[in-house]
Parts: sequence; C-alpha cells; structure tokens
Amino acid sequence: MKVRTYYSETYALEDPSVYSALYSRMPECRRRKADRFLFGKDRRLCVGVWALLREALEDLGENPDSAEIGTGKNGKPFLRDSRVRFNMSHSEERVACAVSDSDVGCDVEMVKYAGLDIAGRFFHGSEYEDIAAAEGTGDMPALFCRYWTLKESFMKATGLGMSLPLDSFRIDLGDPIRVDQKVDSREYRFKEYDPRDGYRCAVCSAGEGFEPSLRAVDLSGLIRCRPIYRITEISEPYPQGDEIWQAPRMGRRGGIPSSCSESALPTTSWTRSSNTGTAAPTG
Repeated sequence: MKVRTYYSETYALEDPSVYSALYSRMPECRRRKADRFLFGKDRRLCVGVWALLREALEDLGENPDSAEIGTGKNGKPFLRDSRVRFNMSHSEERVACAVSDSDVGCDVEMVKYAGLDIAGRFFHGSEYEDIAAAEGTGDMPALFCRYWTLKESFMKATGLGMSLPLDSFRIDLGDPIRVDQKVDSREYRFKEYDPRDGYRCAVCSAGEGFEPSLRAVDLSGLIRCRPIYRITEISEPYPQGDEIWQAPRMGRRGGIPSSCSESALPTTSWTRSSNTGTAAPTG
C-alpha cells in the first residue's frame, strides 16, 4: 500500500470538550503519558497525534480500541499482531502520522532559522556545505528544515532513531531524493510535503510509494464525523519539484469545515495560480 500521511493543527484541542473526548479514546498508557506533561501544549500534541493514528487505523479497517502497542529496542512504537506500520511526529502546533505496510518514519517541523553551528555539529559535510551556501538568504531556513525532516524521517524508518548519528549518512536532494547510508541494504524512498503554513513534513519508507498529498484532518470533527480533505490533483509541479505538494490551509479556528454533510466535505482539486504562484481550489 502507498504510505498515507495524516496531518492536523492542534488548536481545536484548546476546547476542553474536544480535548476530553479525544483523551477518553486513548489507551491508559497514552493517557498517563499525556498527564505527565507539564504544559498544555505538550498534552495537546500527545492527544492530537494519537487521534490521527486512530483515524488512520479506522481507514485501514483496523479497530483502534483493540490495538496493542509494543516498543522496539530503540523506543519506536509498533502495533502488535497487525500488518500496519506507523510513525508519529509533532512540532509546536502541528501533528503528523504516517501509516504503511512497510517500515515508515515521518517528521514535521516548524520552519525557522537555525544557525550554521547546528548544521556543522550534526550534519554530513556535504549537507552543511549546501546549507552554508544559502546563509544570509531567505532560502536558508527552509533548506535547513528540509534536511532536518528528511534525516529524522530516515532515522525513524530504520528503527534506530536518535541512536543513529546524524552525520553517519547523507541526504541527496536530487530527483528523486536519495540517502547514502550503511545501515542496511534496503532502498529507502522519501516524500516531502509543504502545507504552506510555516511547517514542513517529510516521510521515509522502505515501501513502494506515497500518496501525493497529506490527509488534512480537523480534530474537532473527529468527535462528530470524519472530515478529511484530500487533494486529488495538482495541475503542475511546484518550483521545488514534484516531490512537494500543497495541503489545504487550515485556519487557526476551524478552517476545515466540521459539518458532517457531504457538501461540506468535497474532494477538492488544486491548481497553481499563474498570477501569484500559489495554489487555489478549483472545485
């Protein structure tokens, strides 16, 4: 199966009724984890990303209430007695969850400036040189974030996570994106998503391919119905190349319609505006 990646913002969980409803659907171990966080933002991320996993499992015909979670030797969670592989990520006010029938890793990060010292300390030499060449330009934050999300998604896909040194493998931002690595003999594939909301998401898998778009989820809608927008078509690649696709923008307060009517949940096609260079819905 193609890798599916679910994506959401967590502002809806500031509503106590939404938070309580989704919290109550988590297994006890996950509730304990959420309760250990000191800050509300971290608790919302914990609850929100689990809600995405539940949604993904339901889409795949699995019963999330009977799911048993195990932990690999490097801390990566997995579903016992299930064909589904998953990985979760969160950053600031965004959550992402990728599911597949092959090993998968995903990472979402807010795009922000990071000094060259971070890249110099942790990244492979060629990656550092690429980022250093963009220093002082507006491209540098996004380029750093691309490398970071791609590298972390690979580390998570291997199951090694942060036990794998960041400078022990090299990401090649070609077409397609490749990784020069000595972890194993498998061929890893990558997919990048740019939701155009100040974040970037990257997914890595040892499987055959990816859905072309994020599945954007309104968390408040999950307690009433299943409102997911899907992008079915983009008429031409973005300037960064066809590895990057745009998801529908989610507003801070319920930008995705929460109505359960069919008319509120269209299958939306997106095209690129020739005047602005941005995406716009066509139906």
